[in-house]
Amino acid sequence: MVEHNDKTIAHMNMIQGVIARLETNCFTLKAMAMTMAAALLAFLGSIENPNWVYPAAVCLPVVVFWAMDAQYLRLGRCFRHLFNSVRKHKCGDSFSMDISDFKKKEQSVVRIMFSWSVSLFYLSILAAFIFSMAFFLSQQSVASKTNVKTELRQVN
Repeated sequence: MVEHNDKTIAHMNMIQGVIARLETNCFTLKAMAMTMAAALLAFLGSIENPNWVYPAAVCLPVVVFWAMDAQYLRLGRCFRHLFNSVRKHKCGDSFSMDISDFKKKEQSVVRIMFSWSVSLFYLSILAAFIFSMAFFLSQQSVASKTNVKTELRQVN
């Protein structure tokens, strides 16, 4: 069993604080993405003449949140590796927060974005936008056909 002195314990507490903040940021990003998605879906439902531009504009912030979430997860994993190296006394510098060696070993942001735990959440938001916009556009085309038929009846 490895004995830890006060400096090692303080260093591990610092790293644990960073990991906790990164995990909180991941949760906050998911909450913000869901809130924004609900608000924008409500907004899309209130538009009289929706077109394809609205869901395209909405998808961009969702993808940005998705990438940021993956980056925070990646950084959290790197700091966990740093924590383990400090715990095993493999870290040379006291109170070093350098994770550059661990970044090289960790998966890329894109790979983390498409992991099942991250992609299911954000793809479900994007799917909701696509389905709702398809519904709104189909309702608009039905309404415009009805208006054309009504106008033709009035002309005759």
